[in-house]
Amino acid sequence: MDLLIENKLLEYKTHIVDYASLKSILVNMNYDNINSKIANLKQKGIIKSIKKGFYIHTSLVHKNIIAKELISNNLLENPSYVSLDYALYFYGLIPEAVHEVTAVTTKRSKIIKTDIGVFSYKHIKKELFGIGLKIESFKKGNFLIALKEKAICDKIYFTKGIELNSKSSMIEFLENDLRMDIRLVTF
Repeated sequence: MDLLIENKLLEYKTHIVDYASLKSILVNMNYDNINSKIANLKQKGIIKSIKKGFYIHTSLVHKNIIAKELISNNLLENPSYVSLDYALYFYGLIPEAVHEVTAVTTKRSKIIKTDIGVFSYKHIKKELFGIGLKIESFKKGNFLIALKEKAICDKIYFTKGIELNSKSSMIEFLENDLRMDIRLVTF
């Protein structure tokens, strides 16, 4: 019976499934004690809990790497896009590896720590949210990410205590503080 559940979960291209979807699958397969079966699926390693009511199908049939960017876009019940340090790292603009997925949202700021990684969200005004975004596609799904220029603007917007009142102070911030190779950025 678990193999039938596996096959149903494989229909989720992203391998991300919420409680309502998982419950629907199990009800359609005539399971009565849904929470018990979910606990059993977690114990067997078929699904992994990311946060309450939010799971990743770990697929015993197909071992897939699940993109943290995709998880980031789906962890909140409100819109978000990958930006800030993680987007700068994603584009190869900064030399440091970034392990915390940083994102921007119109809702309140929050940090979510999971077994998969740490996901942080910064609040931005609704008027600034939809500018400079793109959908990045890959075989496991799509995620929303800031364009290079938007990620830089977001980084500046959220960095406290900087004064950028000239082109030279901007270049100094990018090169010295962020250690960015500005030849990779077009203004």
